[in-house]
Order: sequence, then structure tokens, then C-alpha cells
Amino acid sequence: MDIYMAPMEGVTNYVFRKAYIKHFKGVDKFFTPFITPHMKKGFSKSELMELNANYNKTQYLIPQILTNNSDDFLKLAYEIKEMGYNEFNINLGCPSGTVTSKKRGSGFLQDVVALDRFFYDIFEKKDDIKISVKTRIGFSDYDEWEDLLKVYEKYEFCEIIIHPRLRSDFYKNNIHMEALLSACKELKQKLIYNGDINTLEDNVILNKNLPSNRVFGIMIGRGLVRNPFLAESIKKKDNIYDIDKAVEFLNDIVNEYLSLDFGERNTLFKLKEIWGMMLGDNEKYTKILKKIRKSNTVKEYNLVVNEFKNME
Repeated sequence: MDIYMAPMEGVTNYVFRKAYIKHFKGVDKFFTPFITPHMKKGFSKSELMELNANYNKTQYLIPQILTNNSDDFLKLAYEIKEMGYNEFNINLGCPSGTVTSKKRGSGFLQDVVALDRFFYDIFEKKDDIKISVKTRIGFSDYDEWEDLLKVYEKYEFCEIIIHPRLRSDFYKNNIHMEALLSACKELKQKLIYNGDINTLEDNVILNKNLPSNRVFGIMIGRGLVRNPFLAESIKKKDNIYDIDKAVEFLNDIVNEYLSLDFGERNTLFKLKEIWGMMLGDNEKYTKILKKIRKSNTVKEYNLVVNEFKNME
């Protein structure tokens, strides 16, 4: 089973991925945080880094595009294609209010007719590129999924990544497994599961409920940030963890941000977010996490990290 790293804005970016692939194994495919079409300007500096083939060496990297306009999608895709990419992912999963209010991301799922026309125009005009889609199962009603399936089955997506929640669920409420199973029956494309894989045990339970001949992989976001060894643990079917290696990984992220002139404040902001995801659910680390969040300089931060290592 393939394992994909989910794109997480501000977290699993080019710096995170570069450090990750140096230290850990098991992830078969990476995705950029979503990129939106530019009507009057070129790519931002961070977007160019996301897509820089030399910087992102050894990664199977897929650019993810966020739009509800077929012409804008194709224009952006072919601009990125010139950088060496030929596979693109359409974001229909983002639940953010600033995104969905513009009927993009999972907000686009509200208008099945417009979504169908969007796909039709893309597949009629595209040439020599592969397209996948990452989707939720509806906006606010589980009954929406039936109509969405009828749209998805029409088009030759190289794969469909399904997060079996509604937009209104955000990242809470239970996974609606019945929706995924109905997709297994109705769709012919390669299917990938996304949602709530945080431990090896989560994956074992998932596999008991999925038809292995229809779901060919899983996409993991927060689970890989919380435990960067998770992909390898799943592949080897054995829990793996090495605290020293995890800290080396985080130190490489710090050093990479500083080498790119992010500055101490911005670098620490990024690292505090990652540490919060790694330790936030464990009461054992409440005090040490508080100290990390209070760090104002990299020197202070390093002292707290050494304290953390000595706890283990």
C-alpha cells in the first residue's frame, strides 16, 4: 500500500519535506500545499521554492492546485509543467472559510453542475498531463455524495483521494466509512483514503474495513507530523521511534530555515507549530511544550530541546 504525505499549509512545505526525506522512509508521494492561479502576477518566492526541482530532489512531488475555473487551472498547470511536472492534483477538500466562501476547495462541492462543467472543460482541453483530485464527500449533507460520485465516474482521474467527511465536519466527527465503501463500488479509478491515520493501530483497523483491491494507498497529514516514523512503521508493521533522530530532523528544519534567511522569529514560529502537533496531545510534555512556545531566540529554543531529550 502506498503512503502519501498530505499537503498542510505552512507545515509540510519544501523545508519540512527536504528534512523529512533525509531522515525518514516510507512516503511514496508528496504534495505541495495548494497553489492558486495568478491573474496579474507571477509565482511567489515560496511557490517557486515549492516547485524547484533541484531543491526538491528525490521526491515524487505533485503540485496541488486550488481553483474553480478550468481555464485558470490549465494555464497554471502548463506553467508548472515547464518546470518538469506532468501530474497535478485538484483541491476539493480544503474546509477553510476563506476558501469555501469563494466556492473553491470543498466549497465547490455545493454546485455539482458547475463542478461537472469544470471537469469536462479540463479533460476536453488538457494534453499530456495526469490529473488527480482530493475530495470530501459533500459540503453539508451526506446525500450529496451520490451526485458527486456520478460526476467523478465520468472522468479519467489517475486517482481520487477521498476524505470521508463533509466540509461542515472540518476535521471533527466520525469518518463516514459508508461513503468510501460506496465509492469502491461505483468508481473505477484508483482510490486513496485520507483521514485520521495517526498510529500503526489506526491503519490496521482501517485495512480490516477496506477492500484491498480498490483502495491502493493512504494519505496522512497530521499523523506524519505527530510521528514522522509513522510511514515506515506502517510499511514494516512495527512501531518505530528514535527520539534522537526525531530531534535531528527538527534541528535540520531550524538550520534550513535560517540558511534561507527566514530569521529567528519566523523560524521559531514554524517550529513551535510542529512541536505543538508532535507533543500537544500528551500531558507528559505540557511543561516542556510551554517552554518551547516561550522561546524567543534559537539559543533558548535549543536549551529547551536538550531538556526534552534528557527527559526521554
